[in-house]
Amino acid sequence: MAKLRAAILAAGRGVRMGGRTSKALIPVPGHQPLLYYLLHGLKRAHIDDLLVVTGWEAKSVQDYVTDVWGSDNVMFVRNARYASWGNFHSVRLAADQSPGTDLLIVNCDIVVHPDVFTRVAATPGDLVLAVEQRYGLDEEDMRVQLDGQRVRAIGKDIPMRLSHGEYCGVSLLRDEAQRLYRSMATGIEWQRQSSLYYEDVYSLLLERIDARSAEVGAGEYAEVDSPDEMVAAATVINRHSEAWPQPRPEARDEPSAMVHTAQ
Repeated sequence: MAKLRAAILAAGRGVRMGGRTSKALIPVPGHQPLLYYLLHGLKRAHIDDLLVVTGWEAKSVQDYVTDVWGSDNVMFVRNARYASWGNFHSVRLAADQSPGTDLLIVNCDIVVHPDVFTRVAATPGDLVLAVEQRYGLDEEDMRVQLDGQRVRAIGKDIPMRLSHGEYCGVSLLRDEAQRLYRSMATGIEWQRQSSLYYEDVYSLLLERIDARSAEVGAGEYAEVDSPDEMVAAATVINRHSEAWPQPRPEARDEPSAMVHTAQ
């Protein structure tokens, strides 16, 4: 069995969140930054090998990760093209640095229950996507079409009537999926298609690999693209407060101070 490594994608600027600091470092009102819950969630899921792809405010992200995670079994790689290429390149960099591992890709702008990491890692397949099956999706949701547990399509252009749920920002690439992803990413880079998401590359892989979904339960996930979505993130944290360690009382103000410094 291949070793499991988690790769957090934290390169983006988060323009809709103000763009002054990394979105991953913005505190959820009354709580810690999104990155706090991802790091502690991975540890609770017994994932101890971490890679973080940085870009905007790279030093602030690296300092925060080192403070919360520690300095053991963590690696940083900077996506120098974070502003000009889509996040497909961040996944490419993570795959390049992770030969021989199963690679758990984690978006930095989500709150997700740690059990989701465990379910994704335990699901067979070349590519595994965390999916909350539900209706009532909107145009900005990364929609997924399923056939049982098999993933047939992913993208924001899937017709609503064919959509079975939302991709929740956690995915696993095993060896064959990583190999194909690197190959396709190389072609995209040569063609200078700079506006793609990594999910667009996933969609190109689906006919060539075994792609499956892992369950995300209602209330286990929230994505933060804009300030008003912080409320949903706080709701997940409050509902599952036992899933993460409570920070020291004196630590509650530290993330805010860091964000102020980064500005």
